Amino acid sequence: MNDQDQERGNSGVLRPLLGFVLGAVVGGAVALLWAPASGERTRRELGKAARRVGRDARQRFDDARDAAGDAAADLGANVKSAIHAGRELIQKDGSR
Repeated sequence: MNDQDQERGNSGVLRPLLGFVLGAVVGGAVALLWAPASGERTRRELGKAARRVGRDARQRFDDARDAAGDAAADLGANVKSAIHAGRELIQKDGSR
């Protein structure tokens, strides 16, 4: 084996090793840049989101309760009106 063949043999081993090391360094840098927030920050963000969802749900529930109350009041008024109209009709028929 001559010197040129020996150099090719070494570069054949070094290139994949160099590629692996370079990939690990680049991967580590990307991981540091894109790493999720700390546990404390994540818990704080989750707490904020949970409170926001709870507040929104409470508001929607209150709106639905108010709408149901309004609908019930309207229904009650309609029923009273129908009862009153029925009584008047019965009284008119009874007086004939």
